[in-house]
Formats: sequence, structure tokens, C-alpha cells
Amino acid sequence: MRALFLEPFDGGSHHRFLRDLTTGLSDSHGVDCTVLTMPGRHWKWRMRGAVPWLAQEHDAALRDSYDLLFASSYLALAELIGLYPGLGRIPRVLYFHENQLAYPVREELAGVERDTHFGFTQMVSALAATRCVFNSEYNRQTFCTAGTELLGRMPDARLRTWREQIEDKSEVLGVPMHLPVVSSFDDTPTNQRQDGPTLLWNHRWEHDKNPAEFFETLARLANAGVAFRLIVCGEQFEEVPDPIQLGQQALADRIDHFGFVADRAAYEDLLQRSQIVVSTAVHEFFGLSILEATWCGARPLVPDRLVYRELLPEEFRYRDLEVALRGLCHGWKHEGLSLRADRRELVAPHAAEVVVPKYYELFERLLASS
Repeated sequence: MRALFLEPFDGGSHHRFLRDLTTGLSDSHGVDCTVLTMPGRHWKWRMRGAVPWLAQEHDAALRDSYDLLFASSYLALAELIGLYPGLGRIPRVLYFHENQLAYPVREELAGVERDTHFGFTQMVSALAATRCVFNSEYNRQTFCTAGTELLGRMPDARLRTWREQIEDKSEVLGVPMHLPVVSSFDDTPTNQRQDGPTLLWNHRWEHDKNPAEFFETLARLANAGVAFRLIVCGEQFEEVPDPIQLGQQALADRIDHFGFVADRAAYEDLLQRSQIVVSTAVHEFFGLSILEATWCGARPLVPDRLVYRELLPEEFRYRDLEVALRGLCHGWKHEGLSLRADRRELVAPHAAEVVVPKYYELFERLLASS
């Protein structure tokens, strides 16, 4: 089987997904993978300009012969097959790491009319795909629901069966995770708990991960005398959001680590040193960082919304972060509560050795029916 993989935004979780998927398909299933990518930056320009740039730089590769095409939803698929009709004659998988229709708007842009062009591009790309694959059911449902609402606001010539078409040719396949060997799930003995549990925030440093709620909550807990330590990591960019900068200053005496960790082993060590991993996200379609920390023994504490409702049991979801954290920190310090534990059964379904074969089965199914 010869497959072409296209990723206009090859950074962060997109990069890891593509690398791990193609490596697994090649090593375990003999798939011949051709991969064309662009750097993971300037996402708006990627969605608008990736196709003509790929055509300019990789014309020969795009005209080559393949059995299947696999592209992320950052690619305008309909434009691509318009330029390369040969790719329109083979099965085409469009993979949704996210969808622009459900992406939260920055607070400072509230009230400004939203640019729906990016979401509509994804809607048309979905029509051009043979199969649409989403990394979670939450992702799939929000895309279909918001797409239907968007079409309902159009003046005429509405696509009446768009949702039915997408639902009929879509499915959910998650991210194949390479999970580390965990050295220990033991918690700190009671007589060493005076400094409180170590809280972990390991998310991308952007507004959609809602750092404001996290650091404002910790500041209130610190002022109330609640004991805790703090590890902050995750992918960061040139511009650090104000809540993170202010949080670093306000909580400096409680911070054990602050900043991105490029070395994988060092990152996993931080996860294994943490008692609680926290999310305050207002945008999450898969939850990779939470799953990684949970696998390493940290107790997940996530909002009761987004993908988390299908990812983790109710006992790990909160409605009031401050109340939940206060209770866990107090219980750990004063009552011998155990936070670190072996919860690998929650994450095991996402292991690469489980997930990659499902992608190969999908490819075989599409080839058999083409």
C-alpha cells in the first residue's frame, strides 16, 4: 500500500501524531508513506495558502501514483483535488485534530463578527473527502452541529443534506500514544506532606487553554494558606499570555519548574513527580497532555465539559476548580489522601499499539471499496 500524507501545520501534537502514525503504519504494516509538511506556524495562512505552495514546491510528488491520501483538516482538500484530479480518484481521508467552527473566540474579540471562512473551508473539505476521521466524538458532533447552524444563517442555496453526508462518512479514531514505562505510582509518605501536593499544568501556552482561570485560582488558594507546589510546562511561543507571566510572579516561591521541556525523558520525569494534573481548557478535542500525565500516575482534574466527558469518569471532572483543588490539597496534606495511582486502564485504549492497527484497517476498508 502506498499512501500520501499531507500536513500544512506540522507542529506540536500534529507533528507527533503524523510521526507516530506513519512510523507505526510503515514498521508494523508495511505501508509506504510519503509525507509532505509545512512548519507549524501561521495557521491562518496555512489554511488559505498551503495548497498552492505545496503545488509549487512538490508538484512531482503530488502527481505521483498513490493508493490513498491522508490529509489534516488544515488542508483545503477540494482545492487540492481541483489542481490534482488524480488524487480525487483515490480514497481520501480527512483528519480533524480540531475544527474551526467550535474554536473559542478570544475574549478581546468578543462581539466582533467571527470569520467563518476557515470553518467553511473545512466543511467543503469534508465533502471532498471519502472518509472524515475525528479524534473524538465531541469533535465530530461540534463540527456537525456548528456546520448545520452556519448553513442555516446563509441567505439561500443552503446545503440541506450536508450534515447527513458528513455523519454517514465519518468516524472517530484517536491519537496513537507512545506511552512511557512508569517507575513508580507511590505517593509521598504522610510525614513529608507539609508543602502540599505538586500541581501540574502541562498545556500549550495560549488563550484557549484558559491559563487565567488556573493561575487566578491558585493565587486565591495561596492567599488562603492552602499548601501546594507547582510545575508549569507545555508548548510555549514568543508571546507569553499575561496570566502566565503574572502567575509566575505571584507564585514564584511555590514553583518547582516553569517552562517548556524539549527533552522527552525530562518531561516524563516531571509528570511522574506530580500529584494532580489540572486542565482549565475552553478548547480541547482530545486531551493528550492530560492523558500522558494520567498514565504517569497524576490524578486528573478536568472541567466537566468538552471532550473530557467522554475521556474521564465523573469523579475526575469538576464544576468549581477552587473547591475541588482546595479539597484535594487539604486531604493530601492533612488526611493521608493518596493522589498518585495506577490509572493506566483509562489511557491504555489510546496506546499506539492499539490505535495504529485501527488506521490500517480503515485504509484496507477504503481500498477494498474503491
